[in-house]
Amino acid sequence: MTNKKEPKTYIITEEVLSQIRETVGSQIPETGGILGSSDGKHVDHFYFDVTASVTGATYEPDCDKLNLIIQKWYEKGIDFVGFIHSHPRGAVKPSDPDNLYTTKIMKAFEMEWFVSLIVQVHRSLKGEKAKLFAYGYYLADPCCYFEFGRIDEKKPSFEFPAINLEEDQDRSYREMLAKKYLFSKAELGERNRELFPEEILACKTLAVFGTGGSIGFVLDMARSGVTNFILVDGDKFEPHNMSNQRVIYGDIGKSKVEALKEQILNINMDAEVKTFCDFLDDTVTDNNFEEMLGTRLLVSPKDILICACTDRFEAQARLAALAMKYGTPFMAPQIYAGGGGAEIVFSYPCVTPSCPRCVLKSRYDAYKNGYKNTVTSECTPISAITHANALEGQIALMLLLYHEGDNRYATMLDKVSNRNLALIKMSPDAENVLGINLFHDAVDDTYSFFGEVVWIPQVPVSEANGFDEDCPLCHGSGDLTTLIGKITDTRRCMEWKE
Repeated sequence: MTNKKEPKTYIITEEVLSQIRETVGSQIPETGGILGSSDGKHVDHFYFDVTASVTGATYEPDCDKLNLIIQKWYEKGIDFVGFIHSHPRGAVKPSDPDNLYTTKIMKAFEMEWFVSLIVQVHRSLKGEKAKLFAYGYYLADPCCYFEFGRIDEKKPSFEFPAINLEEDQDRSYREMLAKKYLFSKAELGERNRELFPEEILACKTLAVFGTGGSIGFVLDMARSGVTNFILVDGDKFEPHNMSNQRVIYGDIGKSKVEALKEQILNINMDAEVKTFCDFLDDTVTDNNFEEMLGTRLLVSPKDILICACTDRFEAQARLAALAMKYGTPFMAPQIYAGGGGAEIVFSYPCVTPSCPRCVLKSRYDAYKNGYKNTVTSECTPISAITHANALEGQIALMLLLYHEGDNRYATMLDKVSNRNLALIKMSPDAENVLGINLFHDAVDDTYSFFGEVVWIPQVPVSEANGFDEDCPLCHGSGDLTTLIGKITDTRRCMEWKE
Protein backbone atom coordinates (compact mmCIF):
# COMPACT_ATOMS: atom_id res chain seq x y z
CA MET A 1 0.00 0.00 0.00
CA THR A 2 1.33 3.43 -0.95
CA ASN A 3 1.01 6.52 1.21
CA LYS A 4 -0.34 8.63 -1.66
CA LYS A 5 -3.76 7.87 -3.12
CA GLU A 6 -5.40 9.36 -6.17
CA PRO A 7 -9.11 10.29 -6.25
CA LYS A 8 -11.53 7.41 -6.70
CA THR A 9 -15.16 7.67 -7.81
CA TYR A 10 -18.04 5.30 -7.10
CA ILE A 11 -21.45 5.41 -8.78
CA ILE A 12 -24.38 3.55 -7.23
CA THR A 13 -26.57 2.05 -9.93
CA GLU A 14 -30.26 2.78 -10.14
CA GLU A 15 -31.02 -0.92 -9.64
CA VAL A 16 -29.07 -1.03 -6.36
CA LEU A 17 -30.73 2.18 -5.13
CA SER A 18 -34.11 0.64 -5.89
CA GLN A 19 -33.22 -2.56 -4.00
CA ILE A 20 -32.04 -0.53 -1.01
CA ARG A 21 -35.28 1.46 -0.91
CA GLU A 22 -37.36 -1.72 -1.13
CA THR A 23 -35.52 -3.36 1.78
CA VAL A 24 -33.50 -1.23 4.22
CA GLY A 25 -35.47 1.91 3.32
CA SER A 26 -38.85 0.28 3.95
CA GLN A 27 -38.27 -1.33 7.34
CA ILE A 28 -37.98 -0.04 10.89
CA PRO A 29 -34.30 0.62 11.78
CA GLU A 30 -31.92 -1.02 12.26
CA THR A 31 -31.36 -3.28 9.21
CA GLY A 32 -28.55 -3.51 6.69
CA GLY A 33 -26.60 -5.31 4.03
CA ILE A 34 -23.43 -5.35 1.92
CA LEU A 35 -22.36 -3.61 -1.30
CA GLY A 36 -20.38 -4.96 -4.25
CA SER A 37 -18.76 -3.71 -7.44
CA SER A 38 -18.01 -5.66 -10.62
CA ASP A 39 -15.81 -3.00 -12.23
CA GLY A 40 -14.28 -1.00 -9.37
CA LYS A 41 -16.37 2.01 -10.26
CA HIS A 42 -20.05 1.10 -10.07
CA VAL A 43 -21.70 -0.18 -6.91
CA ASP A 44 -23.88 -2.61 -8.82
CA HIS A 45 -24.50 -5.40 -6.31
CA PHE A 46 -26.42 -5.37 -3.02
CA TYR A 47 -27.33 -8.11 -0.60
CA PHE A 48 -29.93 -7.48 2.10
CA ASP A 49 -28.98 -9.09 5.41
CA VAL A 50 -32.37 -10.68 5.98
CA THR A 51 -31.11 -13.10 8.66
CA ALA A 52 -29.44 -10.45 10.84
CA SER A 53 -30.29 -10.02 14.51
CA VAL A 54 -32.03 -6.64 14.76
CA THR A 55 -33.89 -4.48 17.25
CA GLY A 56 -35.19 -0.93 16.99
CA ALA A 57 -31.79 0.33 18.14
CA THR A 58 -29.21 -2.30 17.16
CA TYR A 59 -28.14 -4.27 14.11
CA GLU A 60 -25.97 -7.38 14.42
CA PRO A 61 -25.03 -8.75 10.97
CA ASP A 62 -25.24 -12.43 10.14
CA CYS A 63 -21.51 -12.63 9.52
CA ASP A 64 -21.51 -16.30 8.44
CA LYS A 65 -24.10 -15.66 5.74
CA LEU A 66 -22.49 -12.42 4.58
CA ASN A 67 -19.07 -14.10 4.30
CA LEU A 68 -20.61 -16.77 2.05
CA ILE A 69 -22.14 -14.08 -0.17
CA ILE A 70 -18.81 -12.22 -0.35
CA GLN A 71 -17.05 -15.48 -1.31
CA LYS A 72 -19.58 -16.13 -4.10
CA TRP A 73 -19.14 -12.55 -5.31
CA TYR A 74 -15.36 -13.02 -5.34
CA GLU A 75 -15.69 -16.15 -7.47
CA LYS A 76 -17.69 -14.09 -10.00
CA GLY A 77 -15.22 -11.20 -10.04
CA ILE A 78 -17.34 -8.98 -7.81
CA ASP A 79 -15.49 -7.03 -5.10
CA PHE A 80 -16.97 -6.41 -1.67
CA VAL A 81 -16.72 -2.61 -1.31
CA GLY A 82 -18.85 -1.58 1.63
CA PHE A 83 -21.69 -1.78 4.08
CA ILE A 84 -25.11 -0.21 4.43
CA HIS A 85 -27.43 0.02 7.40
CA SER A 86 -30.22 2.19 8.76
CA HIS A 87 -29.99 4.38 11.86
CA PRO A 88 -32.68 5.72 14.20
CA ARG A 89 -34.10 9.08 13.19
CA GLY A 90 -31.68 11.98 13.49
CA ALA A 91 -28.52 9.82 13.47
CA VAL A 92 -27.11 10.29 9.97
CA LYS A 93 -23.41 9.71 10.69
CA PRO A 94 -21.48 6.52 11.45
CA SER A 95 -21.34 5.87 15.18
CA ASP A 96 -18.20 4.99 17.12
CA PRO A 97 -19.17 1.27 17.07
CA ASP A 98 -19.68 1.62 13.28
CA ASN A 99 -16.16 2.99 12.94
CA LEU A 100 -14.65 0.19 15.02
CA TYR A 101 -16.57 -2.43 13.02
CA THR A 102 -15.39 -0.85 9.77
CA THR A 103 -11.78 -0.93 10.96
CA LYS A 104 -12.05 -4.66 11.69
CA ILE A 105 -13.60 -5.37 8.27
CA MET A 106 -10.93 -3.39 6.42
CA LYS A 107 -8.15 -5.19 8.27
CA ALA A 108 -9.74 -8.61 7.75
CA PHE A 109 -10.24 -8.11 4.00
CA GLU A 110 -7.14 -5.91 3.51
CA MET A 111 -9.28 -3.18 1.94
CA GLU A 112 -7.86 0.19 0.92
CA TRP A 113 -11.31 1.72 0.26
CA PHE A 114 -14.55 1.25 2.11
CA VAL A 115 -18.00 2.65 1.37
CA SER A 116 -20.50 3.16 4.19
CA LEU A 117 -24.12 4.15 3.54
CA ILE A 118 -26.40 5.32 6.36
CA VAL A 119 -30.14 5.19 5.67
CA GLN A 120 -32.73 7.41 7.35
CA VAL A 121 -36.07 5.61 7.07
CA HIS A 122 -39.17 7.79 6.67
CA ARG A 123 -41.92 7.49 9.28
CA SER A 124 -44.28 6.19 6.60
CA LEU A 125 -41.83 3.33 5.85
CA LYS A 126 -42.11 4.28 2.18
CA GLY A 127 -38.80 3.42 0.58
CA GLU A 128 -38.95 6.22 -1.97
CA LYS A 129 -38.88 8.71 0.91
CA ALA A 130 -35.83 7.18 2.62
CA LYS A 131 -32.67 9.31 2.66
CA LEU A 132 -29.20 7.90 2.02
CA PHE A 133 -25.96 9.44 3.30
CA ALA A 134 -22.60 8.30 1.95
CA TYR A 135 -19.30 8.07 3.81
CA GLY A 136 -15.92 6.73 2.74
CA TYR A 137 -12.98 5.24 4.61
CA TYR A 138 -9.32 5.09 3.54
CA LEU A 139 -7.32 2.17 4.90
CA ALA A 140 -7.72 0.49 8.24
CA ASP A 141 -5.09 2.66 9.90
CA PRO A 142 -5.86 5.52 10.14
CA CYS A 143 -9.54 4.72 9.65
CA CYS A 144 -11.08 8.17 9.27
CA TYR A 145 -14.15 8.80 7.17
CA PHE A 146 -15.04 11.40 4.59
CA GLU A 147 -18.53 12.81 4.30
CA PHE A 148 -19.99 12.70 0.80
CA GLY A 149 -23.46 13.97 1.76
CA ARG A 150 -26.84 12.83 0.47
CA ILE A 151 -27.03 10.50 -2.51
CA ASP A 152 -30.07 9.59 -4.57
CA GLU A 153 -31.14 8.79 -8.12
CA LYS A 154 -30.22 12.31 -9.29
CA LYS A 155 -26.85 12.31 -7.51
CA PRO A 156 -25.70 8.69 -7.27
CA SER A 157 -21.93 9.27 -7.33
CA PHE A 158 -19.28 10.36 -4.85
CA GLU A 159 -15.50 10.70 -4.96
CA PHE A 160 -12.80 9.76 -2.51
CA PRO A 161 -10.41 12.73 -2.53
CA ALA A 162 -6.70 12.40 -3.10
CA ILE A 163 -4.80 11.86 0.13
CA ASN A 164 -1.21 11.83 1.33
CA LEU A 165 -1.13 9.71 4.47
CA GLU A 166 2.28 11.08 5.47
CA GLU A 167 0.84 14.61 5.67
CA ASP A 168 -2.82 13.95 6.51
CA GLN A 169 -2.79 11.55 9.42
CA ASP A 170 -5.54 13.49 11.19
CA ARG A 171 -8.40 14.52 8.91
CA SER A 172 -10.43 16.17 11.67
CA TYR A 173 -9.96 19.94 11.54
CA ARG A 174 -11.68 20.32 14.91
CA GLU A 175 -9.36 17.76 16.51
CA MET A 176 -6.31 19.51 15.07
CA LEU A 177 -7.48 22.80 16.55
CA ALA A 178 -8.14 21.14 19.89
CA LYS A 179 -4.58 19.87 19.99
CA LYS A 180 -3.13 23.28 19.17
CA TYR A 181 -5.52 25.41 21.24
CA LEU A 182 -6.97 23.68 24.28
CA PHE A 183 -10.68 24.50 24.39
CA SER A 184 -11.71 26.73 27.27
CA LYS A 185 -15.37 27.47 27.82
CA ALA A 186 -14.37 30.25 30.21
CA GLU A 187 -12.29 31.96 27.53
CA LEU A 188 -15.12 31.62 25.01
CA GLY A 189 -17.40 33.78 27.15
CA GLU A 190 -14.73 35.97 28.71
CA ARG A 191 -15.50 39.17 26.79
CA ASN A 192 -19.26 38.93 27.27
CA ARG A 193 -19.36 37.71 30.86
CA GLU A 194 -21.02 40.93 32.02
CA LEU A 195 -23.53 40.83 29.16
CA PHE A 196 -24.73 37.22 28.89
CA PRO A 197 -25.49 35.26 32.09
CA GLU A 198 -23.75 31.99 31.32
CA GLU A 199 -25.46 29.95 34.04
CA ILE A 200 -28.92 30.99 32.79
CA LEU A 201 -28.28 30.48 29.07
CA ALA A 202 -26.82 27.05 29.82
CA CYS A 203 -30.33 25.99 30.88
CA LYS A 204 -31.96 27.24 27.69
CA THR A 205 -32.64 25.35 24.45
CA LEU A 206 -32.89 26.76 20.96
CA ALA A 207 -35.16 24.60 18.77
CA VAL A 208 -34.63 25.70 15.18
CA PHE A 209 -36.83 24.45 12.35
CA GLY A 210 -35.22 25.40 9.05
CA THR A 211 -31.43 25.78 9.10
CA GLY A 212 -30.60 27.47 5.79
CA GLY A 213 -30.99 31.22 6.11
CA SER A 214 -30.85 30.96 9.91
CA ILE A 215 -27.23 29.76 10.09
CA GLY A 216 -25.83 33.13 11.10
CA PHE A 217 -28.46 33.55 13.82
CA VAL A 218 -27.79 30.09 15.28
CA LEU A 219 -24.03 30.58 15.32
CA ASP A 220 -24.47 33.99 16.97
CA MET A 221 -26.46 32.27 19.72
CA ALA A 222 -23.68 29.71 20.19
CA ARG A 223 -21.20 32.57 20.62
CA SER A 224 -23.58 34.27 23.06
CA GLY A 225 -23.67 31.34 25.47
CA VAL A 226 -26.54 29.09 24.38
CA THR A 227 -25.28 25.50 24.63
CA ASN A 228 -28.34 23.38 23.84
CA PHE A 229 -29.58 23.17 20.25
CA ILE A 230 -32.22 21.13 18.44
CA LEU A 231 -31.90 21.44 14.66
CA VAL A 232 -34.61 20.21 12.29
CA ASP A 233 -34.35 20.37 8.49
CA GLY A 234 -34.73 17.66 5.87
CA ASP A 235 -32.74 19.46 3.18
CA LYS A 236 -29.13 19.35 2.08
CA PHE A 237 -26.90 22.18 0.87
CA GLU A 238 -26.72 22.82 -2.87
CA PRO A 239 -24.18 25.00 -4.72
CA HIS A 240 -26.70 27.83 -5.20
CA ASN A 241 -27.05 28.16 -1.40
CA MET A 242 -23.58 29.70 -1.20
CA SER A 243 -24.85 32.98 -2.66
CA ASN A 244 -27.18 33.88 0.20
CA GLN A 245 -26.59 31.45 3.05
CA ARG A 246 -23.53 31.10 5.27
CA VAL A 247 -22.36 27.99 3.43
CA ILE A 248 -18.85 27.07 2.37
CA TYR A 249 -17.83 24.79 -0.48
CA GLY A 250 -17.11 21.92 1.90
CA ASP A 251 -20.75 21.93 3.04
CA ILE A 252 -22.20 21.18 -0.41
CA GLY A 253 -24.08 17.89 -0.42
CA LYS A 254 -24.17 17.66 3.36
CA SER A 255 -27.32 17.55 5.44
CA LYS A 256 -28.03 21.12 6.54
CA VAL A 257 -28.47 20.13 10.18
CA GLU A 258 -25.25 18.12 10.30
CA ALA A 259 -23.25 20.87 8.61
CA LEU A 260 -24.59 23.43 11.09
CA LYS A 261 -23.89 21.09 13.99
CA GLU A 262 -20.25 20.95 12.92
CA GLN A 263 -20.05 24.74 12.86
CA ILE A 264 -21.61 25.00 16.33
CA LEU A 265 -19.12 22.50 17.74
CA ASN A 266 -16.27 24.43 16.13
CA ILE A 267 -17.37 27.36 18.32
CA ASN A 268 -18.24 25.47 21.50
CA MET A 269 -17.04 21.88 21.68
CA ASP A 270 -19.14 21.34 24.82
CA ALA A 271 -22.43 22.25 23.11
CA GLU A 272 -25.23 19.67 23.04
CA VAL A 273 -26.65 19.51 19.52
CA LYS A 274 -29.48 17.18 18.49
CA THR A 275 -30.17 16.95 14.78
CA PHE A 276 -33.18 15.69 12.84
CA CYS A 277 -32.81 15.47 9.08
CA ASP A 278 -36.53 15.80 8.50
CA PHE A 279 -39.28 18.23 7.58
CA LEU A 280 -42.14 19.20 9.89
CA ASP A 281 -45.07 17.84 7.91
CA ASP A 282 -48.25 15.96 8.75
CA THR A 283 -46.35 12.70 9.27
CA VAL A 284 -44.87 14.31 12.40
CA THR A 285 -47.40 13.99 15.22
CA ASP A 286 -47.45 16.14 18.34
CA ASN A 287 -46.06 13.14 20.22
CA ASN A 288 -43.19 12.98 17.71
CA PHE A 289 -42.59 16.67 18.38
CA GLU A 290 -42.41 15.97 22.12
CA GLU A 291 -39.84 13.24 21.47
CA MET A 292 -37.73 15.64 19.39
CA LEU A 293 -37.63 18.33 22.06
CA GLY A 294 -37.37 16.00 25.05
CA THR A 295 -38.68 16.12 28.61
CA ARG A 296 -37.76 19.78 29.09
CA LEU A 297 -40.70 20.68 26.82
CA LEU A 298 -43.13 19.44 29.46
CA VAL A 299 -41.12 20.23 32.59
CA SER A 300 -39.80 23.71 31.76
CA PRO A 301 -41.32 24.95 28.47
CA LYS A 302 -40.28 28.59 28.96
CA ASP A 303 -36.66 27.47 28.74
CA ILE A 304 -37.20 26.42 25.10
CA LEU A 305 -37.45 28.93 22.26
CA ILE A 306 -39.17 27.53 19.19
CA CYS A 307 -37.77 29.23 16.09
CA ALA A 308 -39.85 28.81 12.94
CA CYS A 309 -37.11 29.64 10.43
CA THR A 310 -38.63 27.54 7.67
CA ASP A 311 -39.86 29.22 4.49
CA ARG A 312 -43.00 27.05 4.43
CA PHE A 313 -45.88 29.01 5.91
CA GLU A 314 -47.80 25.85 6.81
CA ALA A 315 -44.86 24.71 8.94
CA GLN A 316 -44.59 28.15 10.55
CA ALA A 317 -48.30 28.05 11.42
CA ARG A 318 -47.94 24.55 12.86
CA LEU A 319 -44.99 25.62 15.00
CA ALA A 320 -46.95 28.63 16.27
CA ALA A 321 -49.73 26.29 17.36
CA LEU A 322 -47.22 23.93 19.00
CA ALA A 323 -45.73 26.84 20.93
CA MET A 324 -49.22 27.79 22.14
CA LYS A 325 -50.02 24.18 23.08
CA TYR A 326 -46.86 23.64 25.14
CA GLY A 327 -46.45 27.19 26.46
CA THR A 328 -43.06 28.02 24.97
CA PRO A 329 -41.70 31.31 23.66
CA PHE A 330 -41.92 31.55 19.87
CA MET A 331 -40.18 33.44 17.07
CA ALA A 332 -40.74 33.35 13.30
CA PRO A 333 -38.59 35.41 10.88
CA GLN A 334 -39.48 35.95 7.24
CA ILE A 335 -37.47 37.61 4.46
CA TYR A 336 -39.58 39.47 1.89
CA ALA A 337 -39.12 39.21 -1.89
CA GLY A 338 -35.70 40.28 -3.05
CA GLY A 339 -34.57 41.00 0.49
CA GLY A 340 -36.30 44.39 0.41
CA GLY A 341 -37.61 43.88 3.91
CA ALA A 342 -38.13 41.33 6.65
CA GLU A 343 -40.42 40.59 9.55
CA ILE A 344 -40.02 38.86 12.89
CA VAL A 345 -43.09 37.71 14.81
CA PHE A 346 -42.64 36.64 18.42
CA SER A 347 -44.76 35.64 21.39
CA TYR A 348 -44.35 34.75 25.05
CA PRO A 349 -47.04 33.12 27.24
CA CYS A 350 -48.72 35.51 29.67
CA VAL A 351 -46.78 38.49 28.28
CA THR A 352 -47.71 39.11 24.64
CA PRO A 353 -51.53 39.45 24.36
CA SER A 354 -51.62 38.61 20.63
CA CYS A 355 -50.73 35.17 19.32
CA PRO A 356 -48.80 34.73 16.03
CA ARG A 357 -52.06 34.06 14.22
CA CYS A 358 -53.50 37.34 15.43
CA VAL A 359 -50.41 39.16 14.19
CA LEU A 360 -50.49 37.50 10.77
CA LYS A 361 -54.26 37.40 10.33
CA SER A 362 -54.19 38.69 6.75
CA ARG A 363 -51.68 36.04 5.73
CA TYR A 364 -53.68 33.23 7.31
CA ASP A 365 -56.78 34.54 5.54
CA ALA A 366 -54.92 34.63 2.22
CA TYR A 367 -53.82 31.00 2.54
CA LYS A 368 -57.32 30.04 3.62
CA ASN A 369 -58.60 31.56 0.37
CA GLY A 370 -56.16 29.59 -1.78
CA TYR A 371 -53.06 31.79 -1.89
CA LYS A 372 -49.93 29.98 -3.09
CA ASN A 373 -46.54 31.41 -2.18
CA THR A 374 -44.17 31.85 -5.12
CA VAL A 375 -41.53 33.96 -3.39
CA THR A 376 -38.05 32.42 -3.31
CA SER A 377 -34.65 33.65 -2.14
CA GLU A 378 -33.74 34.69 -5.68
CA CYS A 379 -32.10 38.13 -5.84
CA THR A 380 -31.89 38.29 -2.04
CA PRO A 381 -28.49 39.64 -0.97
CA ILE A 382 -26.85 37.82 1.91
CA SER A 383 -26.48 41.18 3.65
CA ALA A 384 -30.28 41.27 4.00
CA ILE A 385 -30.29 37.84 5.60
CA THR A 386 -27.43 38.85 7.88
CA HIS A 387 -29.36 41.97 8.90
CA ALA A 388 -32.41 39.87 9.78
CA ASN A 389 -30.26 37.29 11.61
CA ALA A 390 -28.83 40.04 13.81
CA LEU A 391 -32.27 41.19 14.93
CA GLU A 392 -33.38 37.57 15.41
CA GLY A 393 -30.50 37.12 17.83
CA GLN A 394 -31.46 40.17 19.88
CA ILE A 395 -35.13 39.13 20.04
CA ALA A 396 -34.16 35.55 20.92
CA LEU A 397 -32.08 36.76 23.87
CA MET A 398 -34.96 39.03 24.92
CA LEU A 399 -37.24 35.98 25.04
CA LEU A 400 -34.78 33.53 26.61
CA LEU A 401 -33.67 35.92 29.35
CA TYR A 402 -37.08 37.41 30.19
CA HIS A 403 -37.07 38.38 33.90
CA GLU A 404 -33.97 36.25 34.54
CA GLY A 405 -30.87 37.79 36.03
CA ASP A 406 -29.54 41.33 35.96
CA ASN A 407 -28.83 42.01 32.29
CA ARG A 408 -29.97 44.34 29.54
CA TYR A 409 -32.33 41.74 28.04
CA ALA A 410 -34.27 40.85 31.20
CA THR A 411 -36.91 43.60 30.88
CA MET A 412 -36.86 44.34 27.15
CA LEU A 413 -39.98 42.29 26.42
CA ASP A 414 -42.08 44.32 28.85
CA LYS A 415 -41.54 47.37 26.63
CA VAL A 416 -42.75 45.71 23.40
CA SER A 417 -45.16 43.06 24.68
CA ASN A 418 -48.01 44.49 22.60
CA ARG A 419 -45.74 45.22 19.61
CA ASN A 420 -44.72 41.68 18.74
CA LEU A 421 -44.23 42.29 15.03
CA ALA A 422 -40.90 43.83 14.03
CA LEU A 423 -40.46 45.01 10.43
CA ILE A 424 -37.07 45.81 8.89
CA LYS A 425 -36.74 48.16 5.93
CA MET A 426 -33.75 46.79 4.04
CA SER A 427 -34.06 48.72 0.79
CA PRO A 428 -34.82 52.40 0.12
CA ASP A 429 -37.69 51.43 -2.21
CA ALA A 430 -39.17 48.80 0.12
CA GLU A 431 -42.42 50.72 0.54
CA ASN A 432 -43.11 50.96 -3.18
CA VAL A 433 -41.93 47.46 -4.06
CA LEU A 434 -43.54 45.67 -1.10
CA GLY A 435 -46.54 47.94 -0.62
CA ILE A 436 -45.77 48.58 3.05
CA ASN A 437 -46.44 52.15 4.19
CA LEU A 438 -45.65 51.63 7.84
CA PHE A 439 -42.03 52.74 7.53
CA HIS A 440 -43.02 56.17 6.20
CA ASP A 441 -45.65 56.54 8.90
CA ALA A 442 -43.28 55.52 11.71
CA VAL A 443 -40.00 57.23 10.77
CA ASP A 444 -39.43 60.77 9.48
CA ASP A 445 -37.83 60.71 6.03
CA THR A 446 -35.51 63.48 7.15
CA TYR A 447 -33.60 61.00 9.31
CA SER A 448 -34.24 57.68 7.58
CA PHE A 449 -33.26 55.94 4.38
CA PHE A 450 -33.12 52.19 4.98
CA GLY A 451 -32.06 49.80 7.73
CA GLU A 452 -34.74 51.00 10.16
CA VAL A 453 -36.76 48.64 12.37
CA VAL A 454 -40.32 49.46 13.40
CA TRP A 455 -42.26 47.63 16.09
CA ILE A 456 -45.94 47.45 15.13
CA PRO A 457 -48.66 47.60 17.83
CA GLN A 458 -50.92 44.54 17.91
CA VAL A 459 -54.26 43.69 19.51
CA PRO A 460 -55.83 40.24 19.91
CA VAL A 461 -58.16 39.36 17.05
CA SER A 462 -61.63 39.31 18.58
CA GLU A 463 -65.10 40.69 17.95
CA ALA A 464 -64.63 42.84 21.05
CA ASN A 465 -61.70 44.53 19.32
CA GLY A 466 -63.69 45.21 16.16
CA PHE A 467 -62.81 42.14 14.07
CA ASP A 468 -65.39 39.99 12.26
CA GLU A 469 -64.51 36.93 14.34
CA ASP A 470 -62.37 35.74 17.21
CA CYS A 471 -58.93 34.35 16.37
CA PRO A 472 -59.31 30.61 15.60
CA LEU A 473 -56.11 29.86 17.53
CA CYS A 474 -56.19 31.96 20.72
CA HIS A 475 -59.85 33.13 20.48
CA GLY A 476 -58.69 36.69 21.11
CA SER A 477 -58.58 36.17 24.87
CA GLY A 478 -55.38 38.17 25.37
CA ASP A 479 -53.95 35.43 27.58
CA LEU A 480 -51.95 32.83 25.66
CA THR A 481 -51.58 30.60 28.72
CA THR A 482 -55.20 29.53 28.29
CA LEU A 483 -54.11 27.47 25.25
CA ILE A 484 -51.56 25.35 27.11
CA GLY A 485 -52.57 21.70 26.85
CA LYS A 486 -55.85 22.56 25.13
CA ILE A 487 -54.96 21.83 21.48
CA THR A 488 -55.35 18.11 20.83
CA ASP A 489 -53.67 17.90 17.41
CA THR A 490 -51.83 20.89 15.96
CA ARG A 491 -51.87 19.30 12.52
CA ARG A 492 -55.46 20.54 12.34
CA CYS A 493 -54.73 24.06 13.51
CA MET A 494 -55.34 25.57 10.08
CA GLU A 495 -58.97 25.21 9.11
CA TRP A 496 -58.27 25.31 5.38
CA LYS A 497 -56.66 21.89 5.82
CA GLU A 498 -59.62 20.43 7.73
